[in-house]
Amino acid sequence: MRRSLLHVSAALLLVVVCTPMAPSQESFAGNPAAGSTRSTGILDGHEFVLSSYLIDPFVRTFLRTGLGFGMTPELVVPLITTKDTSILGLKGSLVYAVLDVEYQQKLRDWLAVRGRLQVIGRMANETPALISQGVTLFSGFELGWLFRIDQSDRFLLSGSLGVTNSATTDVYLQRFIEGIIESGTVKPGNSLVQSTPVMRGGAGLHGAYAISDLVGLTFVGDLGYGESADRNSPDEWSHALAAAVDFNLLRPNGIPVGFVLGVQTRSASLAQTGGQGTAQTFFGRIGYTGSREFSFGIDLGYALAHVRGLEEKQGFISALVDTRLYF
Repeated sequence: MRRSLLHVSAALLLVVVCTPMAPSQESFAGNPAAGSTRSTGILDGHEFVLSSYLIDPFVRTFLRTGLGFGMTPELVVPLITTKDTSILGLKGSLVYAVLDVEYQQKLRDWLAVRGRLQVIGRMANETPALISQGVTLFSGFELGWLFRIDQSDRFLLSGSLGVTNSATTDVYLQRFIEGIIESGTVKPGNSLVQSTPVMRGGAGLHGAYAISDLVGLTFVGDLGYGESADRNSPDEWSHALAAAVDFNLLRPNGIPVGFVLGVQTRSASLAQTGGQGTAQTFFGRIGYTGSREFSFGIDLGYALAHVRGLEEKQGFISALVDTRLYF
């Protein structure tokens, strides 16, 4: 699985690099201004305000960095029960930190290559929650391609292909303690620290629609297939769907401020929560929109996701400082 995905990625990149530069449709039309509009995130006078929860659907060159944190307001830790004996049961919170770096390079008027690095660290602020949930470090690198499918004055549709190579390192004390109690000794398969590499491939559709000078709509749909983080499970499918409405006050009111309101649902395996099923996120953004060279904003989110050992979904609040430089 891993070798075949890497071979496909290398072949696609070789085709892109070796393909000769073709004149763009705008050059045939003799309209250079239209070509610049295709790379600046503007449709029919509306400049889109983008969130870190959505892939940029525009074929352009940029560098994006994100630094954030999150937590559960209150996590009720279940009793650890082994051989009908209750050992522990208190409250606590999960906290995590996020580092997100993404770079996209425009290769053709219709094609770009992109890479993304994510590092997420999660732990608990109280001993019971720390024992129940452990300490998790997730790191992943994504290599992909974005290509424009169709565009009109108000609408843009792009597609994407990519592979993600990630690894999850899990320090899970509860699993380790329960294994010792059950077997009476430390067995080779009962490890305190487990590291699991995962390779996935995926494809997606990304769109933008300008409703007016003030309002725009963006959406994304992704479908992936690859290895499971649980080595006892077979390869699995994953999905992600998201949509957002943005409001840019710059052109209609002259105020360099933009807002985003959106919702996302995705497979729990993509949410790095350690649970099953799906995770839902309601997100928003407030940012500066007064420059074409960069954008700056704060992305806020509230997610509902399962965590291991708990039947009900838990709420996660998060904040991320997102900066983009356009070249």
